[in-house]
Amino acid sequence: MTDGALDGLGGLLLASLGLGVAGLDPTGALLAAAALAAGARPRAVVLFGASVLVLTAALGTVLSLTAGASLAGVDWTGSLPGGPVTAALEALAGLLALGWAVARLRRRADPAREEAAAEASRRGGARLASGAGMVGAAVVFTAGAVLDPSFVALVVLAGRGEPLAGVLAAHGAWSVVSQAPLALLLVAVARGGHERAAALFARLWSRARTLVRHLVTAALALVGAGLLLDAAWYAATGAFLVLDPGQ
Repeated sequence: MTDGALDGLGGLLLASLGLGVAGLDPTGALLAAAALAAGARPRAVVLFGASVLVLTAALGTVLSLTAGASLAGVDWTGSLPGGPVTAALEALAGLLALGWAVARLRRRADPAREEAAAEASRRGGARLASGAGMVGAAVVFTAGAVLDPSFVALVVLAGRGEPLAGVLAAHGAWSVVSQAPLALLLVAVARGGHERAAALFARLWSRARTLVRHLVTAALALVGAGLLLDAAWYAATGAFLVLDPGQ
């Protein structure tokens, strides 16, 4: 029984690490860097980052222990409508995803819009410069985790009768991995190199932003094409390639 429990815990931790990579989010680090640039004290930034990491793990643990078990018991495939309805929904979702990808491709760089976004980020950082503002931002930022599919997936996986320590460890691992940029920035702040770290992060993000934008566009196109292919396959053969509620 002990070996089985360890295997279950090990599998859950591995899953949490993989889901954390899937949910990797630089937003928290960007907010912290903006706050530092706006004159926030290092202690306030550390408070923000620590609050995000701890509150996210705590929120996930509570949800897994309460709603997670109920969600894990839902037959999601069986709850989907069958046949033509599913195919039509897939085709609609595929068209929306492809339309979004095309819109992103056609959107050209607009210096005025980028400058407006940068100015909005600076104003947001100034508002977060106080300790109270950083804590409030951490609470709001943590609540947004429920919109992350990888977070929701871990809530369900960890809600399948795992012990409290395992659930907490899994959500703690997801929180640190998904917020790795923020965690690294916190280490730099704690070591006193926050100014250089914030400038370096801002510089790296400005270089990677275009690549990330293209990757998101490509992902949307692939998802849309896959959904349309699955719907077309059903129209031609009467069976789904990927999603078949009847099975």
